[in-house]
Amino acid sequence: MDPEQNIVIIGGMACGPKTAARARRRSPGAHITIVEQGPTVSEGSCGLPYYVGGQIKSENALLIRTPQQFKEASNIDVLGWTRATSIDRKAHTVEVTDTATGETSSLPYDKLVLATGAVPVVPSSLEGRDLDGVFTLTKIADANRIIASLASSGSSRAVVVGGGLIGMEGAEAFSQRGLDVSVVEALEHVLPGLLDEDMSAIVEKELTDKGVHLFTGQRVIRLEGNGQGKVVRVVTEKSTIEADVVLLALGFRPNSQLARDAGLEIGALGGVVVDEFLQTSDPDIYAGGDCVENVHRVTGMKVFVPMGSTANKHGRIIGTNITGGQDTFPGVVGTAVAKVFDLSVGRVGISEDEARKAGFQPIVVSGKGLDRAGYYPGALQSTVKLVADAASGRVLGAQLVGVGDVSKRTDVLVTAISAERTVDDMANLDLAYAPPFSPAMDLLHDLANVIRGKMESAQEGH
Repeated sequence: MDPEQNIVIIGGMACGPKTAARARRRSPGAHITIVEQGPTVSEGSCGLPYYVGGQIKSENALLIRTPQQFKEASNIDVLGWTRATSIDRKAHTVEVTDTATGETSSLPYDKLVLATGAVPVVPSSLEGRDLDGVFTLTKIADANRIIASLASSGSSRAVVVGGGLIGMEGAEAFSQRGLDVSVVEALEHVLPGLLDEDMSAIVEKELTDKGVHLFTGQRVIRLEGNGQGKVVRVVTEKSTIEADVVLLALGFRPNSQLARDAGLEIGALGGVVVDEFLQTSDPDIYAGGDCVENVHRVTGMKVFVPMGSTANKHGRIIGTNITGGQDTFPGVVGTAVAKVFDLSVGRVGISEDEARKAGFQPIVVSGKGLDRAGYYPGALQSTVKLVADAASGRVLGAQLVGVGDVSKRTDVLVTAISAERTVDDMANLDLAYAPPFSPAMDLLHDLANVIRGKMESAQEGH
């Protein structure tokens, strides 16, 4: 490794800054440059819905580290308002453009890192997508535009298009601001990528109890505006919904065009293809975060699961490897957790249908349990749906919904699934117990034992 090598990182949100910080710790003499098309780096973008909703009072709380801090503390150069436009792999250079002046220049690299993230899905066929009052939510600037619009227009009705994670968090944010909120989801229930219909029903009841209007099984046809170009309604296949503000939360796609133009291998899901070292098809170019595809550790299939947590792990690994290390990333298990008003929602692993498609013999049980001893004040109930393989007993996945915090159980399941443990293992986990924190037998113990009982009955021919 050349101690004075040029490291260029394209993208300054999660994976990029983590890569830079790790590389600097391992290589004090390297020349490290982050190229970011916006004015800020290291935004806490997962906190944006809570900034819109008012729980986070200032955008400064979401600015984890400024470009000046990178330079002063770590001697890392940040080129803000600069867009990477092309990669010359043969010459080992990146062409960049100053977005304010249009001036172009070339950056040489020994190692190049693509941390270009993901972009929100906004179908080009969606009429009215450019109307005033129609937003996506990926950066602090987006949140500020939403907040300013709500303040200036006296908005009272918000429509969220998309019932996934961002859609749920957006609906709560608008409700926190006193708006009348509607959610439109093309599939038959909310959180369709996380929950089965029976588990989603718990979330839907919470939403309607909180005054949110649900329009599921309805595809948006167009957005309509008034004579001044301001959005006034959302038209679906079945309904017309009045709106002063519209949040498009239709998911994300990998921002991989720069890599595609450079001739790097792109996967079937649109993400940059990387190996376990997060190296692309070019040995001097690495990629991580939301622009790449990951391996699902249960199915072995490629998946696109954009998560800030994964992006940070990727950054550390890439920072190690571009400075001479050999760290590897084993993949993901599809972990997600979300707050939906007073509910906590968790998901890990695969569902019953996904297990069957992957060649497993799924066995599924559901149950309700308290998060602490029932006699201790404040015990709260959660529902857990557990999936295991009937042939081996291996734990494959779970969905969790409850008024209590489900993150502890979710993390227990993440560990069990990642380690390929069985329901026998789970039934005897030495989980922490004291009445203020947990019941003597956790719901995970109980569900594991139910599956064990079903497996024993099947083996005995009952």
